[in-house]
Amino acid sequence: MMQRMIMYSRDTRDFAIYLDGALVGYAPSYLEAEAVLDQLVMELLRARYGQWVA
Repeated sequence: MMQRMIMYSRDTRDFAIYLDGALVGYAPSYLEAEAVLDQLVMELLRARYGQWVA
């Protein structure tokens, strides 16, 4: 299972998005960060398992 984390960054005043401990991007809101992270995880799973992931 991939470790997902979203943290507010006081430096950039937005939400930092991490996947397995690696910073993958920033989003202006927590909800947007969740959507970006969900999309990234789905793309990674599709790349790994093909069309078996809905």
